Amino acid sequence: MSISKNFTRAGVVLAASALVLTACGGNGDNGGDAGTAEGESAAVAGGGTISVYNCEPQHLVPGNSTEVCGSKVLQQLFTGLVELDYDTYEVIPGVAESWDTEDSQTWTFTLGEDWTFQNGEEITAQTFVDTFNWVVNPENTQQSANFFDNVVGYDAVINEETDELEGLRAVDEYTLEIELAEPFAPFPQMLTYTAFYPMPSEAFEDIEAFEQAPIGNGRYQIDGSWEHDVQIAADRWEDFPGENPGLPERIEWRIYSDIDTAYMDVQAGNLDILDQTPPNRLTQIEADFGENSATFDTGSFTYLGLPLYQEEFQDEDVRHALSMAIDRQAVIDAIFDGAQTPATNIIPPMLPEAQDGICEWCEYNPEEAADLYEAAGGPSELTVWFNSGAGHEQWVEAVANQWRQNLGIEEVKFESLEFAQYLELHDNEEITGPFRLGWTLSYPSAQYAMEPIYTTGQSSNYTGFSNEEFDALIEEANAADPETSIELYQQAEEILLNEMPVLPMWFSNYTTVHSDRIDNGSLLMDQGTFLRLEQIVVTED
Repeated sequence: MSISKNFTRAGVVLAASALVLTACGGNGDNGGDAGTAEGESAAVAGGGTISVYNCEPQHLVPGNSTEVCGSKVLQQLFTGLVELDYDTYEVIPGVAESWDTEDSQTWTFTLGEDWTFQNGEEITAQTFVDTFNWVVNPENTQQSANFFDNVVGYDAVINEETDELEGLRAVDEYTLEIELAEPFAPFPQMLTYTAFYPMPSEAFEDIEAFEQAPIGNGRYQIDGSWEHDVQIAADRWEDFPGENPGLPERIEWRIYSDIDTAYMDVQAGNLDILDQTPPNRLTQIEADFGENSATFDTGSFTYLGLPLYQEEFQDEDVRHALSMAIDRQAVIDAIFDGAQTPATNIIPPMLPEAQDGICEWCEYNPEEAADLYEAAGGPSELTVWFNSGAGHEQWVEAVANQWRQNLGIEEVKFESLEFAQYLELHDNEEITGPFRLGWTLSYPSAQYAMEPIYTTGQSSNYTGFSNEEFDALIEEANAADPETSIELYQQAEEILLNEMPVLPMWFSNYTTVHSDRIDNGSLLMDQGTFLRLEQIVVTED
């Protein structure tokens, strides 16, 4: 099998122009009012400034950022080897102009020769070799180091037997070769993740200083430094060498500790964009914002996991009954004003592998659920677990009430903890009942929707699920060509939906609200629930 991606610059420019034309209502530059229809607001000349809600990031180093607050900033400051076309989710050139492989195991990337960091340092194949080795080095304690675990030599570096990944090679100045331990066809998709962004040499000299004012190679360049608990500001980098330069001239991520305050600030015109409206405000949106809102389907998957290491959940009929006893739509309507999509699958709907309505046990059937639960000897008492402070209390209690009513469960208790403590209990297999967790696609792949949380021994497999056939299908799909892999991933998903280590609940719909300055038609949210700020059009007041 040979996979090769080569792109002509003219073809990429054509696609970029189409995107800008759509966003600007007929105007192909970064501002002005040419082509604006009567009654429509004109785009601000130069692109304008947008202010966006954000939470306080944990980190602003690409290899150490594993949460949305930091990653949404890093996506604008850096460009990796490849990027995504967010309309099709196809991989397109970033720093790499083309890439190819004969076996999905050894990958060769040909880099563009005009890429630099914002401090003028040239980006070469060695830049990526140095960055990836630094991220994996255990002395640097980067949280995303495990994303490199399929690169040849990873174990030797982690075990401190060597300082460099054997599978990374700068063949020449602009040719990078990456050898994997086993075939992995979704590798280009994985490379769009923040962990794989390049870093300049001065980052390695003083990473603490670098984190406060990251020097990237992306569409935007940080202005000053990270003002903790206040804001992070970035200006459009006018020397960006890639395609699709940013439209807004400036982005200001305003940091809030209370999302309700951010909602009211957008309403008052003090903030331009809130990317996710809190559940308690959903019924007010039309009255508060009128047409200044947009709702997006996302790949953010919410589920109730079952600890299979506990004896009372090892019978799959108990798991089936718990699932059938939940009226998902009723919970969504009552708690979220209908603003979620009930999950009848595990692979998110925006991916080509998605199969709609294939979960037999996700259909609400309280009578059959009660019979099945009784016959299987389901527990009469449950403790339901969830992380606190994130708005899960109401819907978890609503599900518990349905279990009481439909399954005759006598007592349901609740345990909630801060997220860090919550994950520690999962790591130690100390969860004793159904538990709430979610999963968001860091990159758009059916592999990432399943392998990290259901294959045997994975660190995020908190249910303890283990199935040899499922593991084998994932391994086979990972090595297959894209067309063959679709059916294999679907077969793996069907095993999950039959054995049901988790009860699928819903895919989140994110409702964004914005000020009058934002062109509603230019808003786009990606699979990771990030608004694509680089393409937002600011209009004249």
